[in-house]
Amino acid sequence: METDKGGYEDIYIFREELDFMMRVILDSPQMETGGNLFGYWTAEGDAVVVYVLGPGPKSVRRFTSFVQDADYLQRHVDLLSREHRLSHIGVWHSHHGLGLSHPSGGDVQSIHEGMYADGLSRCVLAIGVCVRQRASANAFSFVNLHHRVTMEQRPWLVVPGEGPVRARYDAAHGDSLIFPFTSVAVYGEMNARGAQQAPAAGQVTFERGFWLNDRANRLQLKQIVAYIQGRYADAKLLKVDDETIEVRFEVPGRASWRLVFGPDFPVRAPYVVRYQEGETSSWNLGALGRPGAPLWSPLSDGIAPSVINRLKDLSI
Repeated sequence: METDKGGYEDIYIFREELDFMMRVILDSPQMETGGNLFGYWTAEGDAVVVYVLGPGPKSVRRFTSFVQDADYLQRHVDLLSREHRLSHIGVWHSHHGLGLSHPSGGDVQSIHEGMYADGLSRCVLAIGVCVRQRASANAFSFVNLHHRVTMEQRPWLVVPGEGPVRARYDAAHGDSLIFPFTSVAVYGEMNARGAQQAPAAGQVTFERGFWLNDRANRLQLKQIVAYIQGRYADAKLLKVDDETIEVRFEVPGRASWRLVFGPDFPVRAPYVVRYQEGETSSWNLGALGRPGAPLWSPLSDGIAPSVINRLKDLSI
């Protein structure tokens, strides 16, 4: 079916969350402010913003720049993921000093670098302004296709009323959250239109012939994830793009790891990537076999045992 998306996905947001963003902007009419967007992606790739986070206590706000409080962000990334299964799907900040209602060149570069570094296929950026004591914000969709990131402005699709998370989350964690002083959102002009309801989070889908379409292979992957989660509780399974699956986890106090199943898996072995103290190292699991043994033979002992045994070889 033809749509007007032009290859870019729709961006939904609950009215209460858009109000929250406007109130934070109105709190800071002279200095830039900002925060983060939490929600989910639908099976069709649409973004649904369920919770908007504002600036933390150690955020840096200047006339032409904003830097989020990293500790504040990480705390709520973890809590929103664990308690409500929300993902960090984007960022937002205002441009009061610059007077721009669209991303600056530096904003675009930062989004590009972040998407490449984290292996993201899509991201949402919102840019706010405050003019004559009225706030507004425009939404921008970033898409990474074939290692090339492109951007397009998209209208907010505003779902009326409250989202499903705000009241419960704020009640549970109000002592660690910062709320805007401004009580009423006063809107300026923005690119937005109404939506009857937010789309549901769909099942993750794969292209025909992809190895995870086979139930037996999904069970094998489940065993691998269970092994890692048994050692590192914060392990997360992510679909990076249509052909790449990653398991991401942290070794406390040591390093961040990714177990990557690329487009040519299981013909080729997966690989692991370690990020430690600013350095990146990677290992192909097929190269860890015993001397004289096949480098990668998942069919002989199963995908899960093959991967788990090689992770053990690396002491992971």
